[in-house]
Amino acid sequence: MALSLAGKINRMIAYSHRWDEPAIDNLKIAAALTEALGRTVDPGEIAALRTGSVVEITREVAEELCALCGVTDVAYLLPVGDEDVDIDLRLQLWTLARDRGVQHVAARALTRDKLRELIADLRALPVRTR
Repeated sequence: MALSLAGKINRMIAYSHRWDEPAIDNLKIAAALTEALGRTVDPGEIAALRTGSVVEITREVAEELCALCGVTDVAYLLPVGDEDVDIDLRLQLWTLARDRGVQHVAARALTRDKLRELIADLRALPVRTR
């Protein structure tokens, strides 16, 4: 099942912060995008994207939002094929590794099925605390 645009944006935001810090909120995202784009971006626009009430995103907003969240490939939000699946699996993997306190993960040349298995293994670990 394909992840919705809202799901992808929320996954990027969950990925983009340190484990001991809160995720960036809509107000801060809007301010950063306003600065990057040179035009006003309302926090309500970000909220609408994150809740799924808006299901399309412009390329310029997608590029800046990806950059803000540390996602290097805008194909995650604007896929041509199914490359967003690979990016999504990697975001899940690195977010879970961070939140579980895993220091090293060898994830070269893994198939999607193997990535999914590794993600399931990480989910089974307890979330780290201070």
